[in-house]
Amino acid sequence: MNRRSMNMLVYFFSAIVAIQVALPMYWMVSTAFRPEREIYEGYILPQEFTLSSMMAIFGFGEKEATVGGSITLPLINSVFVSFTVMAISTVLGVLGGYALARIRFVGRDILSTVSLFTYIFPIVVLIVPLFLILSSWRLTDTYAGLILAELAITLPYTLWMLRGFFTTIPQEIEEAAIVDGCSRLGVITRIIIPLSTPGIAATAVYAFILAWNNVLFPLVLINREELQLVPTALLLYMKADFVPWDRLMAACCVASIPPAALFFLVQRYIVGGLTAGAVKG
Repeated sequence: MNRRSMNMLVYFFSAIVAIQVALPMYWMVSTAFRPEREIYEGYILPQEFTLSSMMAIFGFGEKEATVGGSITLPLINSVFVSFTVMAISTVLGVLGGYALARIRFVGRDILSTVSLFTYIFPIVVLIVPLFLILSSWRLTDTYAGLILAELAITLPYTLWMLRGFFTTIPQEIEEAAIVDGCSRLGVITRIIIPLSTPGIAATAVYAFILAWNNVLFPLVLINREELQLVPTALLLYMKADFVPWDRLMAACCVASIPPAALFFLVQRYIVGGLTAGAVKG
């Protein structure tokens, strides 16, 4: 097979993957902006454009979201929790990843392996012990407890990925800085972080997405309605005798905006950053 045929084959399979990704997104967006009666009529293209479903999920308009309620407060809650988890995971991941990559201590390799295995554990395996621990600390049904639970998933990932990035930085640069009187913290802030910005940005975005998409932890740990997050708010649209697909898809469109916006802000770092961390680590 010559190079041209290989390229055509790659383009063909890439087009198939792109279509598989684009079709569900198109159906979600088109359903959110079409009248409810059109959803069951099988039209590929919307015959009529309406904002009633989008207004309903925010509690406005004649078509108020009686099923599922307003998504405004869950959206604010999710943004707060996810950004907090991302910030804590990134800061601790930078410090811990640097320690695993550069500082020699007993059990360093074991700790690195444990952090990886902790990340690959299914969430279902972790939810029961986390619930018992947080209950004993009286942190269930609180943001603090939920954030701690989310960190159990995001922190091992950030540790492993950032350790991989930091090991690619020549150690001679750090040694020269230390000889010039720079402290360990100064090395991290003045050398490691600037040189690892792509990897840190990519890791932070993925930590945000992990926290944003997690439905099991808020479902089990949060009971108060005013603390509900977007994933559990979306479930409320499917608990009635029928599913209001127009409002559910409108809520899904809104829920997709924060992670998509964050992704596009740092998109130039994502592919190169994740690839470098996975290969070098």
